[in-house]
Amino acid sequence: MNKKPVFYDSSGKRRRRFALAIVAFFALLFLAIATLFATVAIPSIGQNLPFSIGRAPIKAQPNGITSHTRINFHRALSRIGLVKTPPKPLKDTLSMAFYTPWDDASIASLSRHINDIDWLSPGWLSVTGADHHWTEFPDPQGHAIINNAKQKPKILPMVQNVSNGEWDGKNAAILMRDPAARLQFLNNIEKFLVKNQADGAVFDFESLNKQTLPFYLQLLKETHDRFSAHHWILTVAVPVADEAWNLSAVANVSDKLILMAYDEHYPEGEPGAIASNDWFLDVVEQATQNLPPEKVIVALGSYAYNWKKGSDTDAISIEQAWLTAHESGTVPVFDKETGNTHFSYSEAGILHNVWMLDAVSFYNQTKMSHHLGFNALALWRLGSEDPSLWNIFGKGHLIHNGANDTAIVADPVKALSHIPAGTEVDIEGTGEVLRVASRPVAGERQIDLDKEGLITDERFSSIPLPYAIERAGYRPGMIALTFDDGPDQKWTPKILDILKKEHAPATFFIIGENALTNRNLLLREIKEGHEVGNHTYTHPNLGMASANSTIIEVNATQRLFQAFTGHSLRLFRAPFFGDAEPTTADEIDPVYAAQKLGYLSVGLHVDPNDWQRPKKDEIIERVMEQVKQATSQHSAQIVLLHDSGGDRTQTIAALPDIIHQLRANGYKLVLVSDLINLKRDDAMPPLSPVERVSARWNFALFSCLGASVIALRWIFAIAITLGILRALFLSAFSIIQARKENRLIFPPIDPERTISVLIPAFNEEAVIEASIRRVLASAEVNNIEVIVIDDGSTDNSSQIVESQFADDPRVQLIRLSNGGKARALNHGVQKAKGEIIIALDADTHFEPRTIARLTRWFSDPKLGAVAGNAKVGNRINLITRWQALEYITAQNLERRATVLLNAMTVVPGAVGAWRAETLRQVGGFPDQTLAEDQDLTIIIQEHDWAVRYDPYAVAWTEAPETIRALARQRFRWAFGTLQCLWKHWSIIKNRRPKGLAYIGLPQSLIFQIGFATISPIIDLALVISIMATVFAVYQHGWVQQGDDLQKMAAYWSVFTLIDLMSGVVAFALERKEKWSLLWLLIPQRIGYRQIMYYVVIKALTQAIRGPKVGWDKLERSGHVQTESNK
Repeated sequence: MNKKPVFYDSSGKRRRRFALAIVAFFALLFLAIATLFATVAIPSIGQNLPFSIGRAPIKAQPNGITSHTRINFHRALSRIGLVKTPPKPLKDTLSMAFYTPWDDASIASLSRHINDIDWLSPGWLSVTGADHHWTEFPDPQGHAIINNAKQKPKILPMVQNVSNGEWDGKNAAILMRDPAARLQFLNNIEKFLVKNQADGAVFDFESLNKQTLPFYLQLLKETHDRFSAHHWILTVAVPVADEAWNLSAVANVSDKLILMAYDEHYPEGEPGAIASNDWFLDVVEQATQNLPPEKVIVALGSYAYNWKKGSDTDAISIEQAWLTAHESGTVPVFDKETGNTHFSYSEAGILHNVWMLDAVSFYNQTKMSHHLGFNALALWRLGSEDPSLWNIFGKGHLIHNGANDTAIVADPVKALSHIPAGTEVDIEGTGEVLRVASRPVAGERQIDLDKEGLITDERFSSIPLPYAIERAGYRPGMIALTFDDGPDQKWTPKILDILKKEHAPATFFIIGENALTNRNLLLREIKEGHEVGNHTYTHPNLGMASANSTIIEVNATQRLFQAFTGHSLRLFRAPFFGDAEPTTADEIDPVYAAQKLGYLSVGLHVDPNDWQRPKKDEIIERVMEQVKQATSQHSAQIVLLHDSGGDRTQTIAALPDIIHQLRANGYKLVLVSDLINLKRDDAMPPLSPVERVSARWNFALFSCLGASVIALRWIFAIAITLGILRALFLSAFSIIQARKENRLIFPPIDPERTISVLIPAFNEEAVIEASIRRVLASAEVNNIEVIVIDDGSTDNSSQIVESQFADDPRVQLIRLSNGGKARALNHGVQKAKGEIIIALDADTHFEPRTIARLTRWFSDPKLGAVAGNAKVGNRINLITRWQALEYITAQNLERRATVLLNAMTVVPGAVGAWRAETLRQVGGFPDQTLAEDQDLTIIIQEHDWAVRYDPYAVAWTEAPETIRALARQRFRWAFGTLQCLWKHWSIIKNRRPKGLAYIGLPQSLIFQIGFATISPIIDLALVISIMATVFAVYQHGWVQQGDDLQKMAAYWSVFTLIDLMSGVVAFALERKEKWSLLWLLIPQRIGYRQIMYYVVIKALTQAIRGPKVGWDKLERSGHVQTESNK
């Protein structure tokens, strides 16, 4: 035939044009990405915003009690002779820390230092009240930190008898006296510790009277017995200066005792040192006189008390104490008599005295503990500590300087002189619009040591400072409704309808990816008098992202909004930012990153948690209750609701009543910009003429992206629907075909029919002899000739044929130069004498009756070809088993269905018979495509010849055994199919033959080529959606997620179920197949499909480029086994 191969471009023009198109695509992609990174300049407001510091003046007071002391530091220690007395032997090092999950600063400290501690005691449990109510405090953040720790500490949850800051000693006493209550308590704690995979517990029961302590001992004994079975550690927190406690008795029924060596002066008493050195040594020494040293853990405090004359005392962190000193204009002073740090100030005429246990006190008390022989230390508590104490506490901070002497660090001056910048937050002003006034600043102090290594003085040259946040927007009587996470085509229009009906303005904080396909809703929001803010593009937790990620997120949404509306966004709300009091750097950094770009961050104080989908009345009640609780120090003027992110039915039902009740209570509904005296055009500045030029490019970019997203949704739905219909179609028609086949009287086998078997061979020495012998051994076939066409083999294929079959007149050998399979077959057709021609691949093994079964159908004069049942014969690994499954559930099932409708597109080269007259009429095997068997099957049907399928004519073929070999073979198949579809497009155009025009070729185009082309995009989108949903659920729970992924998952599940049912049908029709293959169907659809995607896309690319694509020879392994020799 010698026509030019389909798609071949000898000039190379298409290849060059394709390369230019790829370059242009990546250039546009680069510009699109650059757009996201380029900082968007927001016009300045041109007026001062109402940010102010709303705090009473603070005046420093002289630190007279400490500033002139001349007392020798060692006098307080001389009673036990710390300087002169040799230290006691140290036990094993242990670093323990207490953690309070209700404190954001404690969570942040845990995250930073989880890998520095050996034991962690989280405050997860309490038992209080007359009914001994058992409370488990939820702590998802703490659990996540613990589970992700590189070196997970032992977890000993703390059980306390505290409620709302009050110790419930009375009811704890009743619990301990009641055996039934004790049993229930033990059951509760055992269940909790098992569920949380804990290593024990810390009992911290306080305010117990002397009469209760014996019963407490009984509870501890019962607990210790229960814990022993689990090898859990029972640790008891005990006071160090309460004579009523028999610590030896407690030690006998527990594993460890924690000595709470602090609160010498406590909130209810007079101001003073929290743990002076003299007191510390006294109480620790006395408490441990009769205790086994290995059971002792000394708890050291690192926190501060702020005593206010005539008022309650505040327990504050060290950082808060430093900040207060800075704002009062004073400097903390080290009290050499007590070893604690102190300062005082006056605010609004009230005298404040602040005492603290900083890292210097911690260091000295650690040295004292070591001297007494105790090296197991606990920190009270994470979140309130001096951050520099982590340079002297925790794993890796003990250096042994001899048998009994231990230094905490090699150089305490170096360890403690530099104080890290503050990690907490100073919030000033009133309102819910935020500005970062200043970032954290590190501090410095000078430290004096004596010759024994004790610190005798510290002097601050600069105090470490935290973030400073200013708030604005306090406008009593005004309420701003805000809606997050939209726009949503289902929920946002309903909200806008209500707002329009009620003449109520609102502020919408949009997510860019939601706005991408909802430009009409953005325009409607602006048209109807609302304002819009930036809520990032994908709604990530920016506290877990980098500053660059924040910039990309807000820039992408800004660019989109500019392109779609002609306005910029100035208002910003970080996702997962739940209020107007950010308390950690993770929450503030995104605010600061957006602020540097010109944004104003909008918080909130009214949050009914409608994302959790409470009932309508509960949403209304929560909004009104929180609004009415507003004060001059805690405004409640910005309400958070949601118009996307899940089912918003209850929010929409509640919204009219919220509006009505707010107005009935005298509140005016306003925009967020109204709260800070901004015009609406300042909150959404119109673009300048220059900005509009770039916005046109962005409009094109985002319009294309939006159209692509919409198209992808439709493609997914259409693809799943068509896939389901195809599976049902193939299954139904295969069953019909099988039933007809069961009623069919098969034509008799004519053993005298002349048959020519053509075996094209190129380097087939491994399999050629066995292939010939199997053909010659065929049953019920008397007149057979075998023609081997050697297509330029470089191995011993021809020599083997000559040496083994030289004396057999039924075998002929034709030698050719290499010219391709179709050319070789056509030479064989010219030489063939049989009325039926069978083209056989050298690696294929026919069963004894296969040839007879194939040829029996040719008594029908209209029949041009018969397809047999090809099966994989080398099922030796996962790749070949997947192919075996494919042959059964896809290829053979498809042949059964399509032959019934005269729509079969392939008589396989592995097992097919052809009428010689037909072959000669159509010019033999075509050589314009790589799929000569498919090409020929289509051609003979165009010439009105019929084809059929015989499932009993079985051939066992050798399938590729590696991914690489499979990809090479399937590329040839895919490229050949493309060539055939292109070559025979006129069949579809002319609608003849009808079976091929309406079913055969369209299903090949849609399912073999089209599906494989678009499926990678669908699969990638599905994977991204799943990952994004999993991450979002981890961050904020399942309830807030939309239903898109759920719908996709439902469609996918239905499709997979029907696909599996179709596989069951295929196996039922293949009577002798092994059902054990069926379990591979779903893994095959996931893993195997990726290879098919690759080869189809590669085939399409090559078809566009136009290179000459040749036959890619598959290396034979000779592993084929037929059913008879398995």
